[in-house]
Amino acid sequence: MIDIWDLPLWATTGLILLALAAARAALSTARTPQGAAAWVVFLLAYPLFAVPIFALFGGLSRINQRPDKRHGATDDREDAPGRLHALRAITHVPLREGNDLRLLVDGQATFDAMFAAIDAAETEILVQFYIIRADGTGEALRDRLIAASRRGVRVRVLCDLIGSVTLGWRYPRELREAGVEVRGMLAPHHTMGRVGVNFRNHRKNVVIDNKVGFTGGINIGDEYVDGGKHFDTWRDTHLRVEGPMVGHLRKLFAGDWEVVSGQSLPEMPVPGPAGDRLGLVTGFGPTDPLERGSLLFCGLIGLARRRLWITTPYLVPHADVLTAIQLAHMRGVEVRIMIPYPADRWLAWYASRGIARELVRMGIEVHEYVPGLMHQKVMLIDDDIASVGTVNLDIRSLLLNFEATALVEDKGFASEVETMLNADFDRSRPVPDPPPRHVRLLAPVARLFGPLL
Repeated sequence: MIDIWDLPLWATTGLILLALAAARAALSTARTPQGAAAWVVFLLAYPLFAVPIFALFGGLSRINQRPDKRHGATDDREDAPGRLHALRAITHVPLREGNDLRLLVDGQATFDAMFAAIDAAETEILVQFYIIRADGTGEALRDRLIAASRRGVRVRVLCDLIGSVTLGWRYPRELREAGVEVRGMLAPHHTMGRVGVNFRNHRKNVVIDNKVGFTGGINIGDEYVDGGKHFDTWRDTHLRVEGPMVGHLRKLFAGDWEVVSGQSLPEMPVPGPAGDRLGLVTGFGPTDPLERGSLLFCGLIGLARRRLWITTPYLVPHADVLTAIQLAHMRGVEVRIMIPYPADRWLAWYASRGIARELVRMGIEVHEYVPGLMHQKVMLIDDDIASVGTVNLDIRSLLLNFEATALVEDKGFASEVETMLNADFDRSRPVPDPPPRHVRLLAPVARLFGPLL
């Protein structure tokens, strides 16, 4: 290892000053005290390595925040009555009746529904994903978007440049040659005037003709159908939406599109009723002046009176969210949590096991999904509220990513979610307590990195 004291005096002095400046920035901009402490220790102990890493991954500037504009058609009517109305100050969008919702279980059902809607598009297609791969599924999407553009549909595609880093240049070039508008988003570069790849756009939304929308946990890739190279299956959930909630999805896309392109989307009327279900779609991200992700999930958990079921690929939540889960259990709510048994991120897997052990010892049920990677982000509250979205229950999703989630207040829809989750719990098993030796050894270490995961 290079010793900074072996460097010339001017270089050592400059590096120490940079480390101190970065540590001061971490103290004033980190989203959690734990994250600030982790950065300060790292910067002061290993400045030669920590300073460039902090320049890329650390320090959220709050000066140049994304403006809170109302994109698309305005909707100033009063909220529809419902329990979710209590979260209006957090969601920033109205609770609306008149939605038609369909659960899409796993990748094949999602792609079938999404591609059918794209093939039927007449005027506008808005596509946004964290990951787009140039594999069979990605090519099927590309071909449909090109065909839509050639028949006169206005097509816009937005992807995260980190999540889609393997996409290459050929794929977007072929789309552009067919008239499709394509943008890549490195969120902080565009929204905060600095390079910081730690902040990503994790949304997975599609809007077609301002009539049909999709949101949930599924990206564009073959692994969502066949499990990919490392898993037998890939368990995930998406949602097909018609009605006023489509306007919420379009507003989220419009805000991101304006950030990366400088162009405002044309206004559209608020979509009319298409069903009888009550809900909304809300988004949040690291440029919010308040930590709306954590506030939202604390608020949702606080609504639970009888039941709280959570599925998440990573159980490394903000301390406030973890406390809310524990309080729900202590006031008599049935709390059941499902996490994956096989892992795609080992550090997060061990950190999740450490938190799971803490919850299990309180009497909370924590299950691990065995057949393959369980990647869905779904919550069921009592018999009438459910959420389906892009939000993992980890600090990255709650504080560092731009996310979206659909919140639905409807007993029929909640019953469908219950049936789906019961099938998943039937394929899972309780997390072992005591855990295996390697978990006991590595989980405490992994939890130390929770604020950085």
